Amino acid sequence: VQPPPTVRAVLRERNALLLAVLSGVLYFLGFASFEVLPFAFVSLAPLLVALRGREGWKALRLGWLTGTVLGAGGFYWIVGMLKTFSGFPTALCIVFALVLWAAQGLQYGVFAWLLARLDRRGVSRMVSAPLMLAAVELTFPLLFPWYTANSLHNHPLLIQTADLGGVILVSWALALGHTALAEAWVRAGTWKERLAPLRVPLVFWLFAVPYGAWQLRALDEEDGRTRALRVGVVQENLGLMEKRNDPYEALRRHLQTSRALEARGAELLVWSESAIAFRIPEETRNIRDYIPEWDLRTPVLFGALSVRGAGDGGRPRYFNTAFVTDASGAIRETYDKVYLLAFGEYIPGGELFPQLYDVSRNSGHFQRGERLVPMPVPGGTVLPLICYEDILPRFVRGFMQRANANFMAVILNDAWFGDTAEPWIHDALSKFRAVEHRRDLVRAANSGVSSIIDAAGRTQRHSGTFVRATVEGTVHLRTRRTLYSYTGDWIAYLGVLLALYGLAPRRLRGEAK
Repeated sequence: VQPPPTVRAVLRERNALLLAVLSGVLYFLGFASFEVLPFAFVSLAPLLVALRGREGWKALRLGWLTGTVLGAGGFYWIVGMLKTFSGFPTALCIVFALVLWAAQGLQYGVFAWLLARLDRRGVSRMVSAPLMLAAVELTFPLLFPWYTANSLHNHPLLIQTADLGGVILVSWALALGHTALAEAWVRAGTWKERLAPLRVPLVFWLFAVPYGAWQLRALDEEDGRTRALRVGVVQENLGLMEKRNDPYEALRRHLQTSRALEARGAELLVWSESAIAFRIPEETRNIRDYIPEWDLRTPVLFGALSVRGAGDGGRPRYFNTAFVTDASGAIRETYDKVYLLAFGEYIPGGELFPQLYDVSRNSGHFQRGERLVPMPVPGGTVLPLICYEDILPRFVRGFMQRANANFMAVILNDAWFGDTAEPWIHDALSKFRAVEHRRDLVRAANSGVSSIIDAAGRTQRHSGTFVRATVEGTVHLRTRRTLYSYTGDWIAYLGVLLALYGLAPRRLRGEAK
């Protein structure tokens, strides 16, 4: 079948495969850590050109190839993470990483396959491609959730629309531009005719940029009207086994640094995940009863391992827990981590097959938390998050709907990933939670990146990685709600509806056979 006269010929298979690889390379080079910004605005265009005229398996494998390449390039550090967590030989970890990259890359295979089905239905690519990307970013399961929009994390002016539709709305906008470029490339005719598709994303950005400038200005003005809280973040850069081997030294260092922050006027101290290496029993009501050296007069938000059930004659249960104390040392509230990291904090299927914990000797055996509770701090409340919970937009949204806290704080330990790009990527992904809910965000990481991020996603202060450091700054106790907090990922749900249309049998769509 000849293509329409206004469209270039369908590419040969080899050229299509090369373009699929090119998309994967452009994607991870434009993504957080590599930060080549122009690539973020073109990354999917080569794949979309390659998909023209392809259906079924041929479309799926092109998208899968793109996804696998971007996964390997952007998440190369997974090999080291698997080795640290599991204790397996390096060669076996490389095999597992390849499987994980391919599994995560399948997200783009599904995207390409759905897009090909909608091509057959005659749906315009300018409608279908951005919405299919939104749909798969919402629904496809990932061990480390990430989004196309995260490429823009260092450009606050461009991401303020996340308070209208979340991080996926910004992904949709980028995909709209990618699609317009691809459509312009495959068109024949005059330059005016070929560039016509670019008008659509241009309209969006002509709205988004002024909207972003207005929000940045409004937030700066709001700072002068809201209660400010002076926060000090402690980053002690303790080795993975150092805290376990010498927990008293870890405690001494945290207390010593905190005393200095307290003397400089900190009203709240934030320590990292598992900063205290002792197991805190459930009957503990005041931290000074358990740790007599605790002489701080400033409230502290910190992470520790909590144990429950040991005194009942049953099997003890362990939780990754955040605690907050007041000026007297009393434990005011606790929060147990809800989203546990597979193979790090638990092994899927480990309850049924306990032998798996003997094989993966470094994996934890934690229980999942069940309470979503805000924590009291001077003047308001904080939404506590632990580790990678800060990169889960729907979890944070549900938590915020319940708590409506004045700001957010995440305690974490990314030392498992080594001196790689992962801590910086994690920090980049978390910025969108601040924009989505217009809440300042404090991040306390054992080895970095620790940071204070304002409600516009702007980093106010940050540390380096694998150094001892403190981060001092101000957070504002905000109260307003965003459209995203009410409506969630509405653009992605539109994409899901369109995908269902593409998957529906012909008789349900009312089409002729």
